Amino acid sequence: MNTREFVNYYRRLRKERDNEELTFQEAREEVETFFDLIGDIVAMDEEIKFKNKGNFILQKRKKKKIGVFNSKETKEIEPKDTVKFVQSKVFKKKQDNN
Repeated sequence: MNTREFVNYYRRLRKERDNEELTFQEAREEVETFFDLIGDIVAMDEEIKFKNKGNFILQKRKKKKIGVFNSKETKEIEPKDTVKFVQSKVFKKKQDNN
């Protein structure tokens, strides 16, 4: 599930729960705030579990070597940690049915 899908899912949930229609931009700002908070928490604990929804995990990326075609040299991309959301099976089935 990428960010756009998550924002659309969030908009649908808000509409069902509060009968409030959000624009895509408003929903995206709220989701980004949520992701920032999740990122800070995951950086401390490395994983957050939401029952029947999924897990936010800290994925450690290795450094990579890439080739630059114009100059025919190799560059290294620094390693970084990214936050990844893994859907639970229950959440995925519910998502597919809607």
